[in-house]
Amino acid sequence: MACCSCPAAWRSDAALANAADVFLSAGRTWRGCGKAAAGAAGMRGGMSGDIAIIGAGLGGLTCALALVRAGLRVAVYEQAPQLGEVGAGITLSPNASRIMIHLGLEQGMRRLGVVPPRQLTQNLQTGKVLVERERGDGVEAQYGAPYLHLHRADLHALLADALEAAQPGAVRLDHKLEAIASDAEGVTMTFAGGKRAAAALAVGADGVKSATRDALFKTAPPQFTGQVAWRGVLPRAALPPEVQDLPPGIWIGEKRLFMRYPMRGWDLVNYAAFVNLEGWSEEGWAIPSTIAELRSHYADAEPMLLAMIDATPPDQLFKWALHAREPLDSWTAGSVTLLGDAAHGMLPFMGQGAATAMEDGLVLARCLIEFPKAEALQRYESARRERTTMVQTQSRLLGLQFQGKDPESFGKGPILNEDTLGLFAYDAVTCPI
Repeated sequence: MACCSCPAAWRSDAALANAADVFLSAGRTWRGCGKAAAGAAGMRGGMSGDIAIIGAGLGGLTCALALVRAGLRVAVYEQAPQLGEVGAGITLSPNASRIMIHLGLEQGMRRLGVVPPRQLTQNLQTGKVLVERERGDGVEAQYGAPYLHLHRADLHALLADALEAAQPGAVRLDHKLEAIASDAEGVTMTFAGGKRAAAALAVGADGVKSATRDALFKTAPPQFTGQVAWRGVLPRAALPPEVQDLPPGIWIGEKRLFMRYPMRGWDLVNYAAFVNLEGWSEEGWAIPSTIAELRSHYADAEPMLLAMIDATPPDQLFKWALHAREPLDSWTAGSVTLLGDAAHGMLPFMGQGAATAMEDGLVLARCLIEFPKAEALQRYESARRERTTMVQTQSRLLGLQFQGKDPESFGKGPILNEDTLGLFAYDAVTCPI
C-alpha cells in the first residue's frame, strides 16, 4: 500500500490504527528514499535564476546552505526582526545528523550536542522501565551518523552562521509575507510595509501556519489536534542527585506523555510534556505557564517527574497547542514548492519534524542543482511525498500508543516507531532523485 493513500495524520484514530495493521501485516520498514521521477538521474544543467526561501527555520536554512555551497544564489525571507529559533531542545537522529555532516558542520554539531548512551520508556505513575533502547555508540556504528540532543538555538545558529559565511546577507529579516503570485516563469512576493521581491523559484518553508501554503494552495486551516504541550528548561544541578542520574527518556500514561533529555554538555535538561485536552482556544507558540498548572496534569506522577517540574525556573516554562494539516494533493504551484511543516506538519511523537524538514531541504537542493526547474520540482515531490506522509501518520499512531489507557502494555506487542520503521537509515545525501 502506498503511504500517500493514508488518511489525514491527525483526524481518524480508527483509520490510523487500520493503517498500522497494514504496515505490521506487510512487515514493512522504511528504508527506501521515495520514488524517483521517471528518467535517468544525472547532471542536466540545473536551476538557473535566484531562489527565494520563505522562512529561516531549520529546513529553510538547510536548503539554502546546500544551494549556496553548489554555487546558486538564494534569498531567505524571515518575518522575525532577528534570527532565533522558538523552542528549546531538539533531537537529531542519524537521518538528520548525516545531513549536517554532509554540509561540513560535523565538528560544530558534535561540540554542541550530547550523545545519550540509552533511552528509557517508563510508566508515568510508577517509574517502572517498560522499554530500553540503545542511543549511543551502537546507533552510530549501525547508521554511520550519531544520535544527539542539542539546544535548538545552537543548531539554528550553526546553520545560519554557515550560510552567512557562504553568502553574506542571504537572510533578509523583517520580511513578513503578505502576498505571493506564481506561474511557470517565476514568483513575485509582497511583504509587510510594501516591500517587494521577485525570484525564479520560491520555497515555502514557513511552518505549519504557512502563509505561502494558504496563498497558493486549496487547503483547510491548521486544526487543533487535541494535544497541548509544555516545555521547560532547567539546570541539571538544580535536580536531586537521583534525578540527575536518570538517562534520557519518556514517561507515559493515559492521555499524557513527558519526555526529558540533556543539552549543552549535560548542564541543562529540556523536557516536553504533552496532555490530551479539549477546548483549547489560546493562540501562540510560547504562552507563559506556571508550575502549578503543569503539576495539576501530573498530580499522580512518580516523584522524579514531579521533582523535574518543581525545579523548573518560572520564566522557563511555556505551553502551546499542537496543530496539524491534511496532506496536500500537490506541493507545487507554478514556481513555488513547500517543505517541512508547511508541506506536512506532524505531531512530535517520533521526534522527526525537524529531521524531515532538513531531509526535504537537502533533497530539494539536490534536485534544483541537477535538473531544470519544472523537472526538479517534480522529482523533489516524487522523492519525498510517500515518506513524509508515512511519518505524519505513524507519529500520530505512536502518540496514541504512548497515551493509551494501559501503559504497562507498552512494548509487549509490536511497536511502529522510528527504530522499527527504519527511519534512521534514510540518506537524503544519496537517495535517488
